[in-house]
Amino acid sequence: METERNIKLRNAIFLKGVSQRDLAFQTRIAESRVSKVIRGYETPTQEMKEKICHFLGVSEKEVF
Repeated sequence: METERNIKLRNAIFLKGVSQRDLAFQTRIAESRVSKVIRGYETPTQEMKEKICHFLGVSEKEVF
């Protein structure tokens, strides 16, 4: 079951017009870890949150 957080992150990626692979490459986070965060199987570290939010141009509150 997806949580609200997962949906917000997934939507932010969609609205940016990038793929999960693009996000992983640009943030230098392994694609498998990005996938786990999106699907709710892994809790992102503070550093991961910062990189993802910076790349997507959103605040942490908007997606996490």
